[in-house]
Amino acid sequence: MTRNLLTTFILILLTAACLLSAGCTVPAGHTSGDTAPANVPNTPDNGTGAEISPTPTGPNFRITPLFFTSLHTMQRTLDPEICLSLPGYLPEGYLFSDGAWAPTSDTGWRIVGYQRGNERIVLNQQPLDKGTFPIGSAWASRAPAEITIGGEPATLVEGKMTEIIWSRDDLAFRLVGTLSAEEMIRIAESIHPAPYDPDTPPPYEFLPPANPMEKRFEIGQTVSADNRTVTFVSLECNQRKCEAVFFVDLVASPTFDPPPGGTSPTGSPDPVAGFRVDNGLFLRTTESYSYRDEGDGTLIFWKTDPIPADAGVFHATFTQFREQKGLWEFNVSL
Repeated sequence: MTRNLLTTFILILLTAACLLSAGCTVPAGHTSGDTAPANVPNTPDNGTGAEISPTPTGPNFRITPLFFTSLHTMQRTLDPEICLSLPGYLPEGYLFSDGAWAPTSDTGWRIVGYQRGNERIVLNQQPLDKGTFPIGSAWASRAPAEITIGGEPATLVEGKMTEIIWSRDDLAFRLVGTLSAEEMIRIAESIHPAPYDPDTPPPYEFLPPANPMEKRFEIGQTVSADNRTVTFVSLECNQRKCEAVFFVDLVASPTFDPPPGGTSPTGSPDPVAGFRVDNGLFLRTTESYSYRDEGDGTLIFWKTDPIPADAGVFHATFTQFREQKGLWEFNVSL
């Protein structure tokens, strides 16, 4: 089964699946490299508020966009025809995680996403003369409120996620995240055109370590809490990424009864986790987590940013599996 984590943040939350013989993969970012064309993926809604991704609605949302794992590269690609508007303020710990642009769409929409652990903020923008964005009422718990952003009328929707829709500088904006309305308004107020500078990365761009760790660790550390046992199996790091492997005693049961003679894809353990080194900022989950049946449980493979060669401790914290919330913490000396 494949569940894509990167793209439908702005307007709709969808679910897509396909069976893979090796197991199941849930992308949380993009393919390797700075830029890649790909189909617009969908986003499952597992109640965590962490799986947020962007895509406009309407006939153009099927347009194949370009994906970016570097904000500086995205700026360069769009320059000089398009100048991205970017936030000048984000809460501590947020970094750019992914971007998308649909150059062949009628609206020319572009999207930038930021991540801090399990939390995501995504900004969608397009020319105002191509239309505005509808309100994402699917996650609203109260009626939309009229506010102002930069002196311009705006709509605020609060609920499972916080959403702000407004227009300024001949652009239509939609900002969605899991932060409070006050913080989201502060972010929206800080969004302004950010011209491409070949010598200076934009704010909140991720900068990889100059000397990344290249090593594999067999760990075997186990934590039990709330009648759930999780084992940190191994950690392998290279110049591009780290992959952490966990085993959870949660059987990946079939998602539906298969037809006679057929098979059914197994359900995701829906883990919610954050990763850090030396109690520093959260690592981004840059590519994906995947899972695979393994005896009486499930193996989870999670990719993160590369880490410095001199890192001393790798921290992994799980807070949820499916509907079960708890705390499973690992602190591994490297």
